[in-house]
Amino acid sequence: MRASRCLRVLAALSWLAACGCTTLREIPRNAYAAAEQRKDITVDTREGLHYEFDYARFGSDTLTGFRQRDTEGKFEEYATLAIPLDAIAKLSARRVDWYRTGLVGGVTLSAIVLAALSRQKGAAAPEPAPPPPCPSEPCP
Repeated sequence: MRASRCLRVLAALSWLAACGCTTLREIPRNAYAAAEQRKDITVDTREGLHYEFDYARFGSDTLTGFRQRDTEGKFEEYATLAIPLDAIAKLSARRVDWYRTGLVGGVTLSAIVLAALSRQKGAAAPEPAPPPPCPSEPCP
């Protein structure tokens, strides 16, 4: 029974670490084409349109965004959209915020350690000795 509890705690911690805390960070205009491809992109155009892409490829003057379609087939299908870099007002990418992830993970880990230590402290406390038997006279 003890191993099963440890496995559950380990699975919960690994799930928490895998998720992480993400944040949407704006990419400066001069860094648009710094990477050939980026994941989890959000684009706001000068016309006021808002697009979210699973990933995007950057050319010299064009961003090509890809969004996975929900289909019942065996193959993944993507919708594509090309946007000129001059038409982009704001470009943001979703990234893991390691500071927040570490903070949440540290608080969770310390809570687990404190719970385990308090449980061990309660289990290690000796039981009180039974009272001595009463003499033949009635006990007060």
